[in-house]
Amino acid sequence: MNEAEKNCREYLAGCGMADRIIDFKNSDITAESTALALDVDVDRICKGLAFKGKGGNAVVVIASGKARVNNGKFKDVFGFRPSMLAPDLTEELVGHVAGTINPFCLKDTAKLYLDISIRKHIGETVFPGIGGEDSVVELTVDELEKLSRPQSWVDVTI
Repeated sequence: MNEAEKNCREYLAGCGMADRIIDFKNSDITAESTALALDVDVDRICKGLAFKGKGGNAVVVIASGKARVNNGKFKDVFGFRPSMLAPDLTEELVGHVAGTINPFCLKDTAKLYLDISIRKHIGETVFPGIGGEDSVVELTVDELEKLSRPQSWVDVTI
């Protein structure tokens, strides 16, 4: 278990959500394999995307599993074209290893945004990762927003 996952587990436990963490015994989990294991639509799996921000910072967008970033919408919201962070910069600026980006316990150099693609799952639960390769937490959309404390909701996907 990496340091980011330990921090996320401690944070979620402190929020009374430890019993909502689901662990898989797979070291290379994907949104698709997670959805299959949970018997849910892949769109309910939250994916974390990290982009180069301004001033040496990162922009992290959490979106639904089937959503894709739209370059024009992204530029309209953030004022620059999206460019994914390199893996070494992802860990340095976000605090999570590339491929395990989630909305919890980010470094101060990362600004978190939730994409509105997640809102279509109000009334259901969604499954963001928690910093490791094989664990997620089951949350309502409202719980996700409350626990992640995003800068705002954005519309940057199709």
